Amino acid sequence: MQKKTSWLILILWAVGLLTALLVYGQRQLTDFDPNGELLHRSTAPNFDSSLVDVLKSQNINPGSVIHVGTQSRCYCDTLTTPHQTQLLAKLGDDFHHVKLNVEDVPEIAAMLEAVPALIVLDKQDQLRYLGPYATGYGCFTGKNLVEQVVGYTTQSRYNGAVINADASGCFC
Repeated sequence: MQKKTSWLILILWAVGLLTALLVYGQRQLTDFDPNGELLHRSTAPNFDSSLVDVLKSQNINPGSVIHVGTQSRCYCDTLTTPHQTQLLAKLGDDFHHVKLNVEDVPEIAAMLEAVPALIVLDKQDQLRYLGPYATGYGCFTGKNLVEQVVGYTTQSRYNGAVINADASGCFC
């Protein structure tokens, strides 16, 4: 009888632990554009050029990989460092890194409901990408978007920016 009780307690403990991990994990997964604000704004015909103008007003030059973060301490913000390093290494010396706090630019704060975000301007000052670095739990167990962003940025033909508003991951 004591052996059955021990196994029952062990099974209950394991189920409880797995349930707690699942609940905790679901709380860590956040939508990048939960209310569709970025998606809605990106449908405007002049969205790309308007955003580039906002970035120019912040003295951001062509060939920039812009990390949009927050002034407050955000754990998810720190998880993007490896993605930033990979992206800059793959794009080469023609691109430079810029850090921008969302609180400092009201026009960007109005369109981005979650950070960290990535904005890439090519050497011709064209918006190539706006969205997250990665998706999934902690932005490291899901899909790393670095290769795709490099592809969007380096393709010779410009077909407009890629706006990635439909993503879930670690965002503040």
